Amino acid sequence: MLQQASQRAYPRIIFKAPIQCGVVNGESNSQFHNARTLNYSAGGFCYETDQQLMPEAEVCIVMDNYTPGQTGPECYRSYLTRVCWIQPLSSRRKERFAAGAQIIARSHEVLDVQSQKARHNCDLCSALTSTVLLHSTEANALLCEQCFKHFQSLPKGKIRECLERFLMGNVV
Repeated sequence: MLQQASQRAYPRIIFKAPIQCGVVNGESNSQFHNARTLNYSAGGFCYETDQQLMPEAEVCIVMDNYTPGQTGPECYRSYLTRVCWIQPLSSRRKERFAAGAQIIARSHEVLDVQSQKARHNCDLCSALTSTVLLHSTEANALLCEQCFKHFQSLPKGKIRECLERFLMGNVV
């Protein structure tokens, strides 16, 4: 018997945690609802919600247990995601749905996608951050607060120089 190839680009990790999620719909006040993650991967989330979301909807997910500096999904405060699929969950409680969503952006702030503030990705962790909250290194790499603190804690020397070269890429 042939095994069907997995459609997933990244392995799923079971992770049940409380979150808030709100559909990004062009209004300045997205309404957030309680939900919980079921699993995650490097590219997305599966979460349980009472909202019947539409595929392709953009949803902001805010981690209730945000813990910067840790590993896993709680190391970022919020995620901008795109719903890939949704299906009803069999439950005796009120109507619930499982939604699979692809990560578009990560941030250490709560993403306000309607905001007119300029944003840029941190050159080290790729977190989408307001430009006023970014710090610049001597080589002009732009780092979020957490990465900048870590970078500043490195002693001057070969490791710090290598990290700056890595951040700047092959720029001559």
